[in-house]
Amino acid sequence: MPVALLQTVTFAVSCVRTPGAANIGRMSTDNQNPGNDGRSSGRPFVPLQPARQLLGEKRYREAHAYCRNALEQDPDCADAFFVLGIINYEHNQFERALKLFERALEKGHPEPGAHVQAARCYAKLTLPKQALIHIDAAIKLQPSDGFTLASIGATLSALDRHEEAVAFHRQAATASSNDPIVFFNLGSSLQFIGDFEGARKAYRTCLQFAPQYIPARAYLALITKHSPEQNAVAELEAAWQQRHPRDIEGGLQLAHAIAKVHEDLADPAAAMDWLDKGKALVRQNIPSQRMQNEASFEAAEALCHTLGVNSEVQTGGPIYIVGLPRTGTTLVDRIISSHSGIVSAGERPEFGAFLKRAVGNDSADMLDAGTIKGAAGTDLLAVGQNYIESVQGILNGAQRFTDKMPINALLVPAILAALPNARVICLRRQPADSVLSIYRQLFALSALHYRCAHSLEDLADYVARFHGLVETYTGALPSSRFTLVDYETLVEEPEAETRRLLEFCGLDFEQACLDFQENTAPVATASVAQVRQPMYRSSVDRWKRYQPQLEPALEILRKAGRL
Repeated sequence: MPVALLQTVTFAVSCVRTPGAANIGRMSTDNQNPGNDGRSSGRPFVPLQPARQLLGEKRYREAHAYCRNALEQDPDCADAFFVLGIINYEHNQFERALKLFERALEKGHPEPGAHVQAARCYAKLTLPKQALIHIDAAIKLQPSDGFTLASIGATLSALDRHEEAVAFHRQAATASSNDPIVFFNLGSSLQFIGDFEGARKAYRTCLQFAPQYIPARAYLALITKHSPEQNAVAELEAAWQQRHPRDIEGGLQLAHAIAKVHEDLADPAAAMDWLDKGKALVRQNIPSQRMQNEASFEAAEALCHTLGVNSEVQTGGPIYIVGLPRTGTTLVDRIISSHSGIVSAGERPEFGAFLKRAVGNDSADMLDAGTIKGAAGTDLLAVGQNYIESVQGILNGAQRFTDKMPINALLVPAILAALPNARVICLRRQPADSVLSIYRQLFALSALHYRCAHSLEDLADYVARFHGLVETYTGALPSSRFTLVDYETLVEEPEAETRRLLEFCGLDFEQACLDFQENTAPVATASVAQVRQPMYRSSVDRWKRYQPQLEPALEILRKAGRL
């Protein structure tokens, strides 16, 4: 999970916002060569300034009516299609928006922003290869305005191209030197590539222009080490008091930031108190996903017994790293991807997205029970082929890569059936430590499957069910293709476990895998700081420091036989 959400700058041309969770739906992807079909050749391009102005003011109905009227007068009006595309994007109608942006390009829309907006739609639809085609087309047009540069950067970051994203955010900061969101985006991308001092500087610049901007204040606190002499408690608590009461996500961000300060000050009781305050905002306003998660686990267990998984693994192929978040998945990814024969693809949503399309499920949750159940009646080999082509398209054809999307744990049988050369490494951690670590993690509200992280009771139930699922996998799946790693064993015996994992993956031992902290590749997860350090075991049994505060969760774990 990304440690920060990139925002797209508010600019006169549109009011586009945060790239969030993928919206999965059916669509045609045949048109992968965007460009002008010639029907508008020789005609001067005229931007619909009144429509753009209305859009900038969020007067969507009026902007829509203006564009429809313009199209009645001129069916080839490229900018009308462009503005209509942004309106649809703003209302999460990504497939419709994409068709409109493509239409704008067909009608000769000359602005690089049209390609960027099409790319953002493809990214939302979990089609990264097509998104990159449009990004490349936009870059070739040499954009210079801050909005387009910032949008390119945000889209690249959403596609895990963080080093490239940084370059465009820097250009955007030069072009729009007083736009706070540009500097927030720059800070987020710098954080992803491990430049924490640069990230802090960018967040501070953002706050100079927008002192009330909660995400910048919260993430600055989250990546800063606090001391009794120098800490941000006062300013964060002031922001908490001043925030809008209906700003749930802002309140959650601030609560996590204040909790981080108290952790640095060695006050676990105060830290948990603030976490509880923030998560209470979510529980009071957003429905629990506990029943839906229970159904997903039950479906995954059933699928394990339904699908036949071949024990003979082919050479090569992707290596999936799955598990609960904050249980060592990023650590194992860094170990394996430090090998000269492996690249990290990051946390890829594509397999779940392609499976969801194949099943015909249009629910908002990536891993709902319907999608998991539907895998048994789906052409999984076709799903696997689509996945490989998509991921290789953004990895320049790399044959062997890691995919460390944690929630793929619920799709392990489907993954192994769909990809005969795939292997799965599953992380497991002491349950109480898992509960604490996940509870401390700031998840975006759009992450439906991790809504359990806002309730100790829901979270304990989730962790207990995960451990049951892992036991089912271990008993039913071939050891040649599925292996379990206990986090505690890994940190106690790093070399032995590293050698075992490399052998499981069909790889020769390389010293670089033990020196994973030297790996400079970007990390877009909450473990961005930890994996740049040598192996440590200080987080083992951390839950005992918080035992009184964790008691509601511990009781559930005891009843489930997990403590």
